[in-house]
Amino acid sequence: MQKFLIVLGLCLMLAISANAQSPKEAKPSFDCSKATTKVEKMICNDEGGELQKLDRLYSKLYFSILKSIPKNTKEGQNEREELKYFNHSVMSDRNVFQCYFIVPFGTGKQEDFRSNYCIKQIYLEAIATLAFRMIDSEANRKKWNFNQRVEKFNGAACPLEKYDEINFLSNYNLFNNFFENTTKGIVIDFMAYNIAQWNYFILQSRINEANADLFDEAVKVYKILYEKLYQAFTEDKKLNKLLGN
Repeated sequence: MQKFLIVLGLCLMLAISANAQSPKEAKPSFDCSKATTKVEKMICNDEGGELQKLDRLYSKLYFSILKSIPKNTKEGQNEREELKYFNHSVMSDRNVFQCYFIVPFGTGKQEDFRSNYCIKQIYLEAIATLAFRMIDSEANRKKWNFNQRVEKFNGAACPLEKYDEINFLSNYNLFNNFFENTTKGIVIDFMAYNIAQWNYFILQSRINEANADLFDEAVKVYKILYEKLYQAFTEDKKLNKLLGN
């Protein structure tokens, strides 16, 4: 695992570029002059512009996918409702700062979770999840050795996963509409790790003192993976077309 962490760190350093959007160009999907909630104000006041860009990027992607699902069939109507439920879950998590892998075990305070980093995590995970579900299939998982990778990260197979309700997205062949192929690798890497940690720590309630070292290492790996996701999404030309860049 330590070798995995080092390799991820080196890859991140090599991937950093000067293409990040400037704060003046960044703006969220909503009118900041009408922002009322704590989260909305945090997004609008983010000096680096990352949260504003991620909010608009997620919103554009979500509504573009929703538009691609037919309204005139019962199946399409059900799928649209499932996607809307996914969006509701993302926004609910964002609004209550529902983040787990923020600080090392035993050192976190409530204020640590109510942070820009938590909001950034939620948006990045949401975008990555939408991208992954577009290409997620039994055949692809076999080709990627995906299930084995998940098991490697948490030591045990677990069939339950977060956001399973949008598995239908793979039926629409949408990935190449919104993402370049170069983004695929980091999305797959992130989701294998994310599903493993979610199943191990959250579903099996293993955030405890006995697993403190494992949890602390997961926090470090997540930090690297989230930055790699942000870099990939920033540089993805197809994805950024949604922003008009």
